[in-house]
Amino acid sequence: MKKLIILGIITLAHAVQAGYLEDGNSYYKNKNYQKAEQMYLKAIQENNIEGMTNLGQLYYKQGKYEEAEQMYLNAVQKGNTNALYNLAILYEDHNEAEQMYLNAVQKGNVDAIFNLGLLYFKQEKYNKAEQMFLKAIQKEDVEAMNNLGVLYRKQNKDDKAEQMFLKAIQKDYIPAMFNLGRLYIDQKKYNKAKKYLKMVIDLGNENNLVTKEAQEVYKKMIQAGY
Repeated sequence: MKKLIILGIITLAHAVQAGYLEDGNSYYKNKNYQKAEQMYLKAIQENNIEGMTNLGQLYYKQGKYEEAEQMYLNAVQKGNTNALYNLAILYEDHNEAEQMYLNAVQKGNVDAIFNLGLLYFKQEKYNKAEQMFLKAIQKEDVEAMNNLGVLYRKQNKDDKAEQMFLKAIQKDYIPAMFNLGRLYIDQKKYNKAKKYLKMVIDLGNENNLVTKEAQEVYKKMIQAGY
């Protein structure tokens, strides 16, 4: 996904057939959008639903939101749940987003569960956000574990936050290591904090923003004598 975890990431539907759809996907990946559009249109002429969804994604990337919406709607009418999920993202800044995500959740779209949780979190509907993250966690969604930890931190439920971060860390999720380190700093448990910050530094990509932040915090702790 995902998963944005940033809201706004839309994954290209996988090709399920050879031919025009596969060619369109290849052109898309190589950023030859004109050729990709031509191939997707040919796939659509053959009643290929994934072609509609992927052409919607192409239009979305180009900022052609009305065209993207129409492609997604066409695909939704033919039963494509990925298009329903993408519509929700397209409608993110509108009241329609919640209902679109709910529809996608009911149709079994796992990514929609996570993103609906994010939407509720941004709207400060924390009880609803918690419910969605817990549902995503049942699907072993590690990002949901981390985000639920962040939500608990915001609610000053540090014990629950710690549990969620540790759960995500068991799956080697680096942002959770950083978040747990910051939690321990706030609790003045400096040795534990250094342990998890050091894990981020050792395991993370040195060019990653989280890793750089961990390096900075760790350095300041050492300088302060902790």
